[in-house]
Amino acid sequence: MLLFAALAAVDFAQIVHHAPIQNEFSDLDQVFNSSRGTNHGIYNSSFVPSSRYGEYNFCNMPHVRKDTYSQVDQSEYKLQFVEVIHRHHKRTPYAQNCFPVETLVLHCDDAVNNYYSEFKTPAQINNTMKISWANYQNRYNPFNFIHNGYNGTCQFPEISSAGLEDSYQHGLDLYGVYGELLEFLPARYDPKQVRFRVTNNVITSHVVSAVVKAMYPHEKGIEVKVEADGFDALEPTYSCEIADAIASEITSSSEWQRHLAKAADLYDELDDISGVDPNSKDWHQSFDHYFDNTAFRLCHGYDLACNSGNSSLCMTQHQAEQIFRLGDFEYNYKFRIHENSTLYAATSYGAYFNELKHRLLEKANGRSSLKYSHNVAHDGSIARILGFLQVDYLRWPGMGSEVVFELYEGLNDGEWYLRALYMGRILTTTGPLVETDMIPLRDFVGYIESMIGKDAEVLVNYCG
Repeated sequence: MLLFAALAAVDFAQIVHHAPIQNEFSDLDQVFNSSRGTNHGIYNSSFVPSSRYGEYNFCNMPHVRKDTYSQVDQSEYKLQFVEVIHRHHKRTPYAQNCFPVETLVLHCDDAVNNYYSEFKTPAQINNTMKISWANYQNRYNPFNFIHNGYNGTCQFPEISSAGLEDSYQHGLDLYGVYGELLEFLPARYDPKQVRFRVTNNVITSHVVSAVVKAMYPHEKGIEVKVEADGFDALEPTYSCEIADAIASEITSSSEWQRHLAKAADLYDELDDISGVDPNSKDWHQSFDHYFDNTAFRLCHGYDLACNSGNSSLCMTQHQAEQIFRLGDFEYNYKFRIHENSTLYAATSYGAYFNELKHRLLEKANGRSSLKYSHNVAHDGSIARILGFLQVDYLRWPGMGSEVVFELYEGLNDGEWYLRALYMGRILTTTGPLVETDMIPLRDFVGYIESMIGKDAEVLVNYCG
């Protein structure tokens, strides 16, 4: 509270935190209630039958698709611009999330990642060639067979073959709505009307390669936008000491420490199974590492982890479910429950919203030919968007989590309206925007400016 009070005096920020609705991740007694299982979440398959589509599926989150899309009245409103931002799809774990000794050997030979450069000048256009990485382990390298991680032919991380399939389907579904159902997207790729953007993390480029191919199968290659690593607004990577201080305050809070203390026995059990050092701060300041490793296994059809020296000492389904409930608690607390979570989202993701605001206004003012902006990002990106907008209900944004902003022109009144979708449904908040269903564009812009300033001056002053 003291940090928020001190920061609120800067400039004219009107950042007011509106708590989310009470839910199963708000109460630690419910978080540690084993009878809740996964809280109806799916963690073992990308596929769900149509009757269950729309349910939380960490392996492959619901997104806009033709059979569930709710159209607006086209006699009253005309779609003029779409902004899509979604998390990458299924991948191998990050290296720091691998156990000290992994008995599972992983092979990623059913997909290949390309890394190469090309000249843009016509005279030199054929002076380079496509280069693909073939991951391998050389038996004569004495350090080849690693202990801290998985042996095999994978990078950590990289989008798995199954993740590429999900990415391709995601592209098909988006084009099915905006290209076929609404006939909004151009039939042929036009960079003046359609733009794709990634972060500096290569896994987002892996994903967009499949998305674009699904949407525009005749294209052999396109350019995607990426901001410099030092100030990327999409991931985000820009420096903001205030945001860092708030994040530290959140994870030092009594409630955060209480959930770690209540999980002490679980940590002991998991450390025995995994071989993780009980004194490792990285593994015991949150459940991020255990969550990532466990979700990777289940989403890709692998068994839960067993101890490398004792194959009968294995993680149980109950332990996995407890990890998932704790992960959901942590995301809900960090990005929605804590009193400074909205300020954290505003300072750590305000740059993206300033960019989005200008894309919307440039379109409404007739200064932009861009119709479709597609961004591939990360779970932290999606969580910050939801925190900034003050979504009413938040759990860990799973693979492919998608937020869509649709800009409409009123045909009868000439006004501009915005609709926001999350998981393919209208995004509902507990903040001033309430239900983001055809709200006046000026209200959305006003909300953004109340958080970061008219020209992002409040954000700049916060971040210094």
